[in-house]
Parts: sequence; structure tokens; C-alpha cells
Amino acid sequence: MKHLVPALLLLTGTALVVPAAADEQCLRQNMVNGWKVVDDQTLIVNDRVGHQFTVSLAKGCHDLKWPMRLAFSADTGGFGLSCIQRHGFVYVPANGGNIRQRCLIENVRPYASGRHADAAMDKR
Repeated sequence: MKHLVPALLLLTGTALVVPAAADEQCLRQNMVNGWKVVDDQTLIVNDRVGHQFTVSLAKGCHDLKWPMRLAFSADTGGFGLSCIQRHGFVYVPANGGNIRQRCLIENVRPYASGRHADAAMDKR
């Protein structure tokens, strides 16, 4: 059994990304449970255990307030266990006349409610 995990990683060519510290929060691909769109460059994403994250997107994505579905991908692969982070993507399916989009993630950090974040949420 000791040799199965390294062999599996070599065959797939992907590495699992693990947070540096046990208490560090990580938004994993397979744990996304919902989101709120603040604007076309900011999402507040919830995971299955109740953590919230601010996901900042590069300029170029439009009309993100309407999609019923989004897909999140990490740039490292990892069978959904990888942390979503900078250089990953948010995929927005074609919806109501809008074209399909692939939005580059610039930053993912734990959500900190504050005046700026709350003000942005109130604008919706």
C-alpha cells in the first residue's frame, strides 16, 4: 500500500496541493457549495463546511450576476482536492444569449466581512 500513492501520482502527472499549515483555509474544487456575485470581478464563494472565500477575477468577464451554474478549476489538477487559487479559472456556461466565458482567477482569500465587502454586497 505504501507504493500505490506515489505510483498513482506518477501515472497521472498531477500533484496534490495541500495547505502549508493545518489551520490554513483552502477552497477546494470539490468543496464549492455556492456563491454570491458581488460584481464582474468578485465572487464570495461558500464551501461545504461553512467557510467563505473572496475570489477575485481578472478583467474581461461580463454579466456574472445571472448564471445559475459556475465551474471552478485549479491550475494544478488534483482530482478536485486541489486548492482553487491564482491562475485557476471560473467557467461560466452560455446563458440567456450570453456566450460561454472562462474567467482567470487573480486571488482567493478567506472572506473578511467589512465595510468594503458589505457595501459591495448592498449594491446588488
